[in-house]
This record gives sequence, C-alpha cells and structure tokens, in this order.
Amino acid sequence: MTDIVPVFLIGGGGDHPEREETYGRFLEAATRGDRCRVALVSAAESPAEAEETFVATRAIFLALGAKETNFVGVFLSPGTPLTTSALANTDPTGVFICGGMTPLYQELLCQDRTWLSYLRVQGIPFGGVSAGAAIAATTAIVGGWRAQRGDRVRPILYEGAGEGLDLLDVRPGLGLVLFTVEVHASQWGTLTRLLQAIDLGLVTEGWAIDENTLLQSDAEGLRVFGAGQAYHVWLDECGELEVSIQPK
Repeated sequence: MTDIVPVFLIGGGGDHPEREETYGRFLEAATRGDRCRVALVSAAESPAEAEETFVATRAIFLALGAKETNFVGVFLSPGTPLTTSALANTDPTGVFICGGMTPLYQELLCQDRTWLSYLRVQGIPFGGVSAGAAIAATTAIVGGWRAQRGDRVRPILYEGAGEGLDLLDVRPGLGLVLFTVEVHASQWGTLTRLLQAIDLGLVTEGWAIDENTLLQSDAEGLRVFGAGQAYHVWLDECGELEVSIQPK
C-alpha cells in the first residue's frame, strides 16, 4: 500500500509516432505483472459522446499493442460525477482521464475528490490528456481567452482556446500535482494564458505542455518526454516571471 500516485500528463494529441513515449509510458506503469486494466474516464454532455471519446482514446493505446480487454470505460455526464464505487468496480491497475471540455471535467471529477483516496491507497498510476491533464493541478485553469486588469479586459489568446468561457477562469483541481497545468501549449498558444494567470496572482507556478508531449511526475521527480516541449513558469524572488523550456 502507498500514498504515492505516479502522474502522467499529456498535452494533447496521440496520432503521432512518439506516442510510445507518452501514452506508452503510462501504459507500462499501469501494467502489473501480466495484468493491465485501465479505467478510461470520459466526460461529455451525453453518455453517447463520452463513449465516442473513450473509443478514440482507446484506439491510441491499441496502436501501441494493447488489447481491448485491457480497458473499461467510465462515462460521465452532467449529474453523473465520478464516484469511488464506480471506479473501484472497474478494479483498475491504472486510471486515465480523456480529453474534452475542461470545465465539464473539472465539475464531474473535482467537486467530490474522495475517489482519489482509492488511487493513493492502491498506488494506482494516474494519466490524463488535454482536459484530463489540466485538472490534475491543485488549482486548474479551465478556460477563458481574455483577462481583466483593472477596468480593462484584453485578449490573451485566440477565442477558440477559451473552452467556451470568456474571462480567464481558475478552479480547484485534483491536487495530484502542486503546480498548474496548461495543455496544447505551442499549438494553441496557451502559454500566454499561464503567464497571465501567474502574473495576476491566480496561481503561483505552472507547466504548459505541448501536444504529443508527456510531463511525468513520480518518485524520480519531473521529467519530459515526447515530440515537443514543456514550459515551466514561476515567479523569482523579485516577483518577476521566469520561464524555462524543457527539455533543453
């Protein structure tokens, strides 16, 4: 038994030759001996949409050589949040949160976080892509494409990356990592939203992860794998923004 949860955060994508270094690393961690059973958690406005996302995400793992029997779908929709019993009934060796609308994932997985105790006690690896990665943070950026400073509201990235929200919005996340997570960093320009969130004092530190790129957090620390970069952003001792690009 352990309270350490290995965390695998993917910035998006999956149809890429380097998926072995992203999804594959999670799959390896979720395999115990000859047993692998991953609970794929998918949230959407309807169960049918959630199932479509499950099928698409499972296909990425199947391309790595996994079997359909290695996965069980957990479908969430408004009014049906994730519960400990629903998760435990799948008897998983790994839990992977799919992508979709981040505000909805935050609503259905972060309001009641008692199911995380099951992961911690069993030492079950957690993985997430896109929205599933963003909500892993203690304080999660769930969307917004404009920010308010004083009485002025200005764009901070393109509207299509706003997740259906107007102003930059942060909400309580899962707390599996202490920093805030942005996804689709280089592809959608969400690094600018992370910079704004830190400068505005909404969060204190964060990582913006590219698509087809993994930020892995475990007993060995933080490591970056895959095709792209991850941008680490924090405030220095003078309160000035600092940015480091990994890997070098």
